[in-house]
Amino acid sequence: MLKLEHVGLIYQTPEMEKEAVRDICFEIEEGEFVSLVGPSGCGKSTILYMIAGLEHPTTGRILLKGTPISAPSAEIGYMPQQDQLFPWRNIFSNVTLGLEIQKKGKRYYDRARELMDKYGVLDVASMTPAQLSGGMRQRCSLIRTLVTDPEFLLLDESFSALDYQTRIAVSIDTRDIIKSEHKTALLVTHDISESLMLSDRIIVMDKNPGKIYAIHDLTQMKDLTPEQRLEHPEYQVLLKKIWKELGINGQK
Repeated sequence: MLKLEHVGLIYQTPEMEKEAVRDICFEIEEGEFVSLVGPSGCGKSTILYMIAGLEHPTTGRILLKGTPISAPSAEIGYMPQQDQLFPWRNIFSNVTLGLEIQKKGKRYYDRARELMDKYGVLDVASMTPAQLSGGMRQRCSLIRTLVTDPEFLLLDESFSALDYQTRIAVSIDTRDIIKSEHKTALLVTHDISESLMLSDRIIVMDKNPGKIYAIHDLTQMKDLTPEQRLEHPEYQVLLKKIWKELGINGQK
């Protein structure tokens, strides 16, 4: 579904130029949930911005179903770090904001109600964001992303603002919803454990400039729940390997 071919990006300023990412090559198949992990400053979010059509590669190209991405597309949904729910709008009007902007018809609003009902937030439709927990707000943010029916989802450290216990629960909940809706997703995260619990594959990045260091296929754990993965022997093996690849202990 998604293909990055030798993608690079150089930022130009009046004083200097900075190479953000270099020669990024990977593919994501339809229905996959892939994580992109790496140290701060390695260009993870930059790659998401380019896939979203918000930045343009200096070199290479990005293809969605064979078509080059040159601008933001309705086929790609973006879920940022913060839930970005407007405090003056109730939950239903927040969830349907994209439909309002795009002037979508009644069937889309009916679909929004169906999704809210299916995933347990229809009962809070008339509440404001301030009345909900962080986890519920993130669920509403995800549903807002889904109601416009994108085929590909970009999750930019979407759980980082939550406390650890809530973060784990919400990230698992999000993965289950994405799989249930048969969507394809790319998650940017700095949390190795999170990527191991949620992903079909993990792309590990290095920095200066940002580049791919390794790609890990989680085939042995693919059909397991996140909880079952924690008990799988491959989990600890990959955790230590990626930890070392990221140089967290000071060496690779």
